[in-house]
Amino acid sequence: MLSRNLVIVAVLSVAAIIMTVTGVLTPVQAATQLVSHRAIYAVSLSPDSAGGPVLGVDGVMSMSIEETCDGWIFTQDMKTAITVDNGNTINQSALFTSWESLDGREYRFASRVKTGGGQLILRGDARLDQDGSGTASYRVPQEIEIALPKGTFFPVSHTAWLIDEAKAGTRSAPHIVFTGSEDLEAELVNAFIGDFEAPKDYATEGMGELASEGGWPLTMAFYPLASETGVPTFEMRALQLGNGVSPELQMNFGEFSTRMLIQRLEAIERPSCS
Repeated sequence: MLSRNLVIVAVLSVAAIIMTVTGVLTPVQAATQLVSHRAIYAVSLSPDSAGGPVLGVDGVMSMSIEETCDGWIFTQDMKTAITVDNGNTINQSALFTSWESLDGREYRFASRVKTGGGQLILRGDARLDQDGSGTASYRVPQEIEIALPKGTFFPVSHTAWLIDEAKAGTRSAPHIVFTGSEDLEAELVNAFIGDFEAPKDYATEGMGELASEGGWPLTMAFYPLASETGVPTFEMRALQLGNGVSPELQMNFGEFSTRMLIQRLEAIERPSCS
């Protein structure tokens, strides 16, 4: 499961590109069935950040995505220590949780980010009509209502749709996504999908059968909807398996990049629903 809420500041890709997609897909059309799971990642400074203003990143991220009888519960909890070039260390903790209905049309979100002595708390909900347009309402830290454009996805629906596109052989897959970030708007992510990669032997590392599937390397560029420069504010790379598991992630913040490698993975049993 791909999500960028917890990674300091991040974003999603250019609205005009969405209009080039044939038709407007709604979340309920995604065919891929994601698996419920918990994962633990080690967070470190990416090797290609050498020589930059950040000298080191040390942290851990836990993530879970769990199907319930009426939706998906997604949780990320990340704690990092970032060492900068003046020798100081910045401690950050970030918690994000959301619920998304099974049909992809209702969404609730809450996040808390602590950096040094500062804290940012966000809370709200959103709802989509059948064509993907709708409204998002922030409740905390202040009441703000924003319009969501036609064709908007919430995060779980977007992940399932991306996997569908990868299976179909699509190379470029742009779409508008709303996550409930501090940017207070829907955003547009343009995903570039690489060639299918055969399964890696994660099982020998205690990953189990969940990580035994093959997947696709994704490069995702994120833009505000109102962007006129065409320059992404954030980029992310990931290995996306066909069941929704992401064993490897790299997030580029411009001046430095972080790397996340899965250390532990376990399945969550699907509910028995009447």
